[in-house]
Amino acid sequence: MGADMSGTSGRDAHPSSGGGDPHEVDDRNTPATDSARNPVFLGVGQLCETAVRLSGVDGAAVALLTRKSRVRDLVYATDAISQQIDELQFTLGEGPCLDAFYNRAPHLVPDLRDRSALERWPVFSGEAFAVGARAVFAFPVVEGGHPLGVLELYRRTEGELETSAHTAAITIANTAGLTVRRNWDEYLTSVDDAAHDPDTAAEGLLPSPLDAPDEFSRSQVYLASGMVAVQLAIPASEALDRLRAFSYQHGRSIKDVADQIVARRLTLRDTDELEGR
Repeated sequence: MGADMSGTSGRDAHPSSGGGDPHEVDDRNTPATDSARNPVFLGVGQLCETAVRLSGVDGAAVALLTRKSRVRDLVYATDAISQQIDELQFTLGEGPCLDAFYNRAPHLVPDLRDRSALERWPVFSGEAFAVGARAVFAFPVVEGGHPLGVLELYRRTEGELETSAHTAAITIANTAGLTVRRNWDEYLTSVDDAAHDPDTAAEGLLPSPLDAPDEFSRSQVYLASGMVAVQLAIPASEALDRLRAFSYQHGRSIKDVADQIVARRLTLRDTDELEGR
Protein backbone atom coordinates (compact mmCIF):
# COMPACT_ATOMS: atom_id res chain seq x y z
CA MET A 1 0.00 0.00 0.00
CA GLY A 2 1.37 3.40 -0.95
CA ALA A 3 1.73 6.13 1.60
CA ASP A 4 -0.12 9.43 1.37
CA MET A 5 2.88 11.68 0.93
CA SER A 6 1.02 14.92 0.31
CA GLY A 7 3.31 17.89 0.83
CA THR A 8 3.49 21.63 0.72
CA SER A 9 5.11 23.38 -2.20
CA GLY A 10 8.16 25.54 -1.84
CA ARG A 11 8.03 29.22 -1.03
CA ASP A 12 7.74 31.81 -3.81
CA ALA A 13 10.87 31.97 -5.91
CA HIS A 14 12.80 35.07 -6.87
CA PRO A 15 15.41 33.72 -9.29
CA SER A 16 18.04 36.04 -10.65
CA SER A 17 17.64 37.39 -14.15
CA GLY A 18 19.91 38.80 -16.77
CA GLY A 19 22.76 37.56 -18.95
CA GLY A 20 26.02 35.90 -18.15
CA ASP A 21 27.16 32.30 -17.99
CA PRO A 22 24.07 30.02 -18.01
CA HIS A 23 25.81 27.78 -15.44
CA GLU A 24 26.69 30.60 -13.08
CA VAL A 25 24.77 29.95 -9.88
CA ASP A 26 23.11 32.75 -7.96
CA ASP A 27 23.36 31.66 -4.31
CA ARG A 28 22.39 34.94 -2.72
CA ASN A 29 20.33 34.53 0.43
CA THR A 30 16.71 35.33 -0.29
CA PRO A 31 14.31 35.19 2.68
CA ALA A 32 11.42 34.23 0.41
CA THR A 33 13.15 31.01 -0.60
CA ASP A 34 15.29 30.07 2.37
CA SER A 35 14.50 27.85 5.32
CA ALA A 36 15.39 30.50 7.88
CA ARG A 37 15.00 28.18 10.87
CA ASN A 38 18.61 27.07 10.57
CA PRO A 39 21.70 29.19 9.83
CA VAL A 40 23.36 26.29 8.00
CA PHE A 41 20.52 26.22 5.46
CA LEU A 42 20.72 29.86 4.33
CA GLY A 43 20.93 30.13 0.55
CA VAL A 44 19.96 26.53 -0.17
CA GLY A 45 16.38 27.34 -1.11
CA GLN A 46 17.54 29.80 -3.75
CA LEU A 47 19.86 27.14 -5.16
CA CYS A 48 16.94 24.72 -5.55
CA GLU A 49 14.94 27.32 -7.45
CA THR A 50 17.98 28.03 -9.63
CA ALA A 51 18.39 24.30 -10.31
CA VAL A 52 14.89 24.13 -11.75
CA ARG A 53 15.53 27.15 -13.95
CA LEU A 54 18.92 26.05 -15.30
CA SER A 55 18.29 22.30 -15.59
CA GLY A 56 14.85 22.49 -17.14
CA VAL A 57 13.40 20.05 -14.62
CA ASP A 58 10.02 20.33 -12.92
CA GLY A 59 11.20 20.37 -9.32
CA ALA A 60 14.20 20.22 -7.02
CA ALA A 61 15.02 19.57 -3.38
CA VAL A 62 18.07 19.41 -1.14
CA ALA A 63 18.31 17.07 1.84
CA LEU A 64 21.14 16.89 4.36
CA LEU A 65 22.16 13.49 5.70
CA THR A 66 24.66 12.02 8.13
CA ARG A 67 26.54 8.75 7.85
CA LYS A 68 27.03 8.30 11.59
CA SER A 69 23.38 8.22 12.57
CA ARG A 70 20.64 7.95 9.95
CA VAL A 71 19.51 11.53 10.34
CA ARG A 72 18.05 13.01 7.17
CA ASP A 73 16.49 16.47 7.13
CA LEU A 74 14.83 18.03 4.10
CA VAL A 75 16.17 21.56 3.73
CA TYR A 76 13.97 22.79 0.90
CA ALA A 77 11.68 21.55 -1.88
CA THR A 78 10.41 23.68 -4.73
CA ASP A 79 7.04 21.93 -5.02
CA ALA A 80 4.86 19.20 -3.56
CA ILE A 81 6.14 16.39 -5.78
CA SER A 82 9.77 17.15 -4.89
CA GLN A 83 8.80 16.94 -1.24
CA GLN A 84 6.92 13.69 -1.83
CA ILE A 85 9.89 12.10 -3.61
CA ASP A 86 12.17 12.94 -0.69
CA GLU A 87 9.58 11.73 1.82
CA LEU A 88 9.23 8.43 -0.04
CA GLN A 89 12.95 7.73 0.15
CA PHE A 90 13.07 8.68 3.82
CA THR A 91 10.16 6.34 4.56
CA LEU A 92 11.21 3.44 2.33
CA GLY A 93 14.95 3.60 2.89
CA GLU A 94 15.64 3.17 -0.83
CA GLY A 95 16.02 5.37 -3.89
CA PRO A 96 18.53 7.09 -6.17
CA CYS A 97 19.13 9.96 -3.75
CA LEU A 98 20.30 7.62 -1.00
CA ASP A 99 22.59 5.82 -3.46
CA ALA A 100 24.00 9.13 -4.69
CA PHE A 101 24.84 10.12 -1.12
CA TYR A 102 26.47 6.86 -0.07
CA ASN A 103 28.31 6.31 -3.37
CA ARG A 104 29.24 10.00 -3.79
CA ALA A 105 28.24 9.83 -7.45
CA PRO A 106 25.22 11.01 -9.48
CA HIS A 107 22.40 8.52 -9.96
CA LEU A 108 20.34 9.33 -13.04
CA VAL A 109 17.00 7.65 -13.69
CA PRO A 110 15.63 8.93 -17.02
CA ASP A 111 12.69 6.50 -16.89
CA LEU A 112 11.25 5.19 -13.62
CA ARG A 113 9.53 2.38 -15.54
CA ASP A 114 12.84 1.07 -16.91
CA ARG A 115 13.73 -2.44 -15.77
CA SER A 116 16.99 -1.34 -14.11
CA ALA A 117 15.14 1.21 -11.96
CA LEU A 118 12.42 -1.27 -11.03
CA GLU A 119 14.99 -3.90 -10.07
CA ARG A 120 17.17 -1.53 -8.05
CA TRP A 121 14.38 0.36 -6.24
CA PRO A 122 11.25 -1.77 -6.71
CA VAL A 123 9.00 0.06 -4.26
CA PHE A 124 10.31 3.58 -4.72
CA SER A 125 10.08 3.47 -8.53
CA GLY A 126 6.40 2.60 -8.48
CA GLU A 127 5.52 5.06 -5.73
CA ALA A 128 7.43 7.95 -7.33
CA PHE A 129 5.71 7.22 -10.64
CA ALA A 130 2.36 7.26 -8.84
CA VAL A 131 2.90 10.79 -7.47
CA GLY A 132 3.70 12.13 -10.94
CA ALA A 133 7.45 11.75 -11.47
CA ARG A 134 8.72 10.07 -14.63
CA ALA A 135 12.46 10.75 -14.26
CA VAL A 136 14.62 11.39 -11.19
CA PHE A 137 18.19 12.69 -11.07
CA ALA A 138 20.24 12.74 -7.85
CA PHE A 139 23.55 14.55 -7.32
CA PRO A 140 25.64 14.27 -4.15
CA VAL A 141 26.33 17.44 -2.20
CA VAL A 142 29.96 17.02 -1.15
CA GLU A 143 32.46 19.53 0.24
CA GLY A 144 36.07 18.89 1.15
CA GLY A 145 35.58 15.14 0.81
CA HIS A 146 32.66 15.15 3.26
CA PRO A 147 29.28 13.94 1.92
CA LEU A 148 26.72 16.41 3.24
CA GLY A 149 23.53 15.66 1.36
CA VAL A 150 21.83 15.32 -2.01
CA LEU A 151 20.40 17.57 -4.70
CA GLU A 152 17.24 15.83 -5.95
CA LEU A 153 15.70 16.71 -9.33
CA TYR A 154 12.65 15.26 -11.05
CA ARG A 155 10.75 15.63 -14.32
CA ARG A 156 7.19 14.80 -15.30
CA THR A 157 8.45 13.39 -18.62
CA GLU A 158 10.91 10.60 -19.40
CA GLY A 159 14.29 11.33 -20.92
CA GLU A 160 17.94 11.94 -20.24
CA LEU A 161 19.24 15.23 -18.92
CA GLU A 162 20.86 17.32 -21.62
CA THR A 163 24.59 17.90 -21.20
CA SER A 164 24.07 21.55 -20.25
CA ALA A 165 21.45 20.58 -17.66
CA HIS A 166 23.72 17.90 -16.21
CA THR A 167 26.58 20.39 -15.93
CA ALA A 168 24.30 22.94 -14.28
CA ALA A 169 23.11 20.37 -11.73
CA ILE A 170 26.67 19.41 -10.78
CA THR A 171 27.59 23.09 -10.43
CA ILE A 172 24.61 23.71 -8.17
CA ALA A 173 25.30 20.62 -6.05
CA ASN A 174 28.90 21.75 -5.59
CA THR A 175 27.74 25.26 -4.73
CA ALA A 176 25.30 23.83 -2.19
CA GLY A 177 28.20 22.01 -0.53
CA LEU A 178 30.28 25.18 -0.38
CA THR A 179 27.29 27.15 0.92
CA VAL A 180 26.52 24.69 3.71
CA ARG A 181 30.18 24.47 4.69
CA ARG A 182 30.54 28.27 4.70
CA ASN A 183 27.39 28.65 6.78
CA TRP A 184 28.58 25.88 9.11
CA ASP A 185 31.94 27.59 9.65
CA GLU A 186 30.18 30.88 10.36
CA TYR A 187 27.88 29.10 12.81
CA LEU A 188 30.83 27.55 14.64
CA THR A 189 32.46 30.96 14.89
CA SER A 190 29.28 32.45 16.28
CA VAL A 191 29.00 29.79 19.01
CA ASP A 192 32.79 29.44 19.49
CA ASP A 193 32.62 25.66 19.11
CA ALA A 194 35.39 24.51 16.77
CA ALA A 195 35.17 20.95 18.09
CA HIS A 196 32.20 20.09 15.88
CA ASP A 197 32.68 18.05 12.73
CA PRO A 198 30.99 19.03 9.43
CA ASP A 199 29.39 15.58 9.23
CA THR A 200 27.19 16.48 12.20
CA ALA A 201 25.75 19.66 10.69
CA ALA A 202 22.35 18.15 9.83
CA GLU A 203 22.08 16.34 13.17
CA GLY A 204 23.40 19.02 15.51
CA LEU A 205 21.16 21.75 14.15
CA LEU A 206 17.89 19.86 13.93
CA PRO A 207 15.15 22.18 15.18
CA SER A 208 13.63 21.65 18.59
CA PRO A 209 10.07 20.31 18.72
CA LEU A 210 9.30 23.51 20.64
CA ASP A 211 10.25 25.65 17.63
CA ALA A 212 7.63 27.06 15.29
CA PRO A 213 6.37 24.41 12.82
CA ASP A 214 8.41 24.08 9.63
CA GLU A 215 7.02 22.47 6.51
CA PHE A 216 10.24 20.56 5.78
CA SER A 217 11.63 19.63 9.21
CA ARG A 218 11.55 16.05 10.48
CA SER A 219 12.25 16.94 14.11
CA GLN A 220 8.88 15.44 15.11
CA VAL A 221 9.84 12.17 13.43
CA TYR A 222 13.01 11.85 15.50
CA LEU A 223 11.18 12.84 18.67
CA ALA A 224 8.51 10.23 17.93
CA SER A 225 11.11 7.53 17.25
CA GLY A 226 12.67 8.31 20.63
CA MET A 227 9.29 7.89 22.30
CA VAL A 228 8.74 4.58 20.48
CA ALA A 229 12.19 3.38 21.57
CA VAL A 230 11.27 4.02 25.21
CA GLN A 231 7.80 2.50 24.90
CA LEU A 232 9.02 -0.70 23.25
CA ALA A 233 12.45 -0.85 24.94
CA ILE A 234 14.26 -1.07 21.61
CA PRO A 235 17.20 0.82 20.05
CA ALA A 236 16.43 4.18 18.44
CA SER A 237 17.41 2.87 14.99
CA GLU A 238 14.89 0.03 15.27
CA ALA A 239 12.24 2.46 16.51
CA LEU A 240 12.73 4.60 13.40
CA ASP A 241 12.39 1.50 11.22
CA ARG A 242 9.15 0.60 13.03
CA LEU A 243 7.86 4.13 12.41
CA ARG A 244 8.70 3.90 8.73
CA ALA A 245 7.10 0.48 8.36
CA PHE A 246 3.92 1.55 10.16
CA SER A 247 3.47 4.67 8.04
CA TYR A 248 3.97 2.77 4.79
CA GLN A 249 1.77 -0.17 5.74
CA HIS A 250 -1.06 2.16 6.73
CA GLY A 251 -0.70 4.51 3.77
CA ARG A 252 0.10 7.52 5.93
CA SER A 253 2.80 10.17 5.86
CA ILE A 254 5.55 9.44 8.38
CA LYS A 255 5.26 13.04 9.60
CA ASP A 256 1.54 12.54 10.24
CA VAL A 257 2.22 9.34 12.20
CA ALA A 258 4.95 11.10 14.18
CA ASP A 259 2.62 13.98 15.03
CA GLN A 260 0.05 11.48 16.33
CA ILE A 261 2.65 9.73 18.50
CA VAL A 262 4.05 12.98 19.93
CA ALA A 263 0.49 14.12 20.71
CA ARG A 264 -0.06 10.73 22.44
CA ARG A 265 -2.96 9.86 20.17
CA LEU A 266 -1.13 6.82 18.84
CA THR A 267 1.32 4.36 20.34
CA LEU A 268 3.08 1.60 18.44
CA ARG A 269 2.95 -0.47 21.63
CA ASP A 270 -0.78 -0.87 20.99
CA THR A 271 -0.14 -2.03 17.43
CA ASP A 272 2.44 -4.54 18.69
CA GLU A 273 -0.15 -6.01 21.05
CA LEU A 274 -2.72 -6.22 18.27
CA GLU A 275 -0.21 -8.02 16.04
CA GLY A 276 0.80 -10.41 18.83
CA ARG A 277 4.38 -9.23 19.27
